Formats: sequence, structure tokens, C-alpha cells
Amino acid sequence: MPTPCCLNCGRPVDPAAVFCAACGQRTDTSRLNLRDVARDLTQTFVGVERGPLAFAWALLVRPGEVARDYVEGKRRRHYGPFATLVVLVGLTTLLVNLSGYQVLSQDGLASTPTGLLQRHFNLLLLLQVPLLACAAALLFRGDRLRLAEHMVLAAYAMSVRAVILALVVPIAYLRAAQAPGPGEVLAFWLAWYVYFGWAASQFYRGARWRSWLLGMAAAALAHAATMAVLFAASIGYEALAVR
Repeated sequence: MPTPCCLNCGRPVDPAAVFCAACGQRTDTSRLNLRDVARDLTQTFVGVERGPLAFAWALLVRPGEVARDYVEGKRRRHYGPFATLVVLVGLTTLLVNLSGYQVLSQDGLASTPTGLLQRHFNLLLLLQVPLLACAAALLFRGDRLRLAEHMVLAAYAMSVRAVILALVVPIAYLRAAQAPGPGEVLAFWLAWYVYFGWAASQFYRGARWRSWLLGMAAAALAHAATMAVLFAASIGYEALAVR
């Protein structure tokens, strides 16, 4: 029987050990499931091997490789994807609400549901993670990954998107802009499609160009699904308000 090895550092581990003696990661790390997602949300940002700046740079320049490391069990190297996402989305939402920047003004929804979504912008961002993961699972079903594993890539990529949104707000404030213009919204979404495609090309197997295109398609599909959900909810909200 072969000696088991730590998935994080590759050192041999005692079959009876709970933690790796070399790096301290749990030895029972296996493929992700939804229980792992819930557990990640409860963990704090401690016990990782690299600092926040190094992690932020890695997430910016090679998001797919970071997600692949995490899925393959190298989890002490990086901050958890779901805890990272929740913290960054919370900070971005706080900044958006304090500034009054009307980030959703160009989405074509009625004013009342738009105001509601603006106040709960964090929920809107978090909703897109499972939608993006489902779109990726559909287009990359040949990789035979679990939904939770697709969600790792979606969470890391959405974390970067949240940071970009947070940076847009002070720039808009300096320009005395209260809302994005149509061209700015279009440029933002095109940049997001390209970025997620790039992340997908690093994360999924197969030809890089094919994964890039499919990743862009997954981002566009998830965006369309999000807008469909919002428009359906908006129509329902307005119908209930009339009554």
C-alpha cells in the first residue's frame, strides 16, 4: 500500500496523523463538496503560508492557478475563496452605499427594485457566484468537476471583480460622477468576460484558447441569467406593489 502524501506540500504523512507534520494542513483533505464551502465561510484569515499582498497579486495575475491549487488540496497556500469573497463584497457594498454611487442605474430595471438592490448590493454580487459556477459546470462538464469546485474559481474571480468595483467608486467621486455611463458599463462587462475567460484558461484542462472562449461564454451566460432573474423579480415586485 503506497504511503499517503500531503496534498499541500507533497511530504509523506503517517496514515494515522490528522495533520501534516511538515506544513500543518489536515491530512483528510479531499475533493470539495458543499460542506467544505460552508466550513470555509466560518474560517478566519489565519494559518496561510503567504501574506495578503502576495495573495492579492497571485489572484490578480493567475486566478485560475490559485483556484486549481485550492481544488487540488493545496489550501494552506491561499486564503479561502468564500471567506475572501464575503469580506471583499462586504467592503465594496459598504463603499458603494456610503458614496451613493448608482452602480445599477444602467441596468434597465424599475427605480424601486433598483433602489432595493442598491441597498443590498452584497446579495446581488453573492447571487452571481452559484450562477457563474453553474454556467461553468455546463460548459466545462467534460472536466467532471463538482459544483463546489467550479464555485472556487467563481468566488476567486468575483473577489477580484469586487475589488475593481471598489476602486471605481473613488475615481467616480473625484470626477463628480453619480452613475456610470453606458460606455463605461459596456467596457466593464467586456473586461469581466475577458478576465473570467483568462482565469478559466488557467483552471480548466485542455487547450488554453478553447477554455478562454468557453470561460468568456460562461461569464456572459451567467450575466444573462442574473439579468433574467432580476427582471423577473422586478416585474413580480411591481405587480405586488400595484395590488
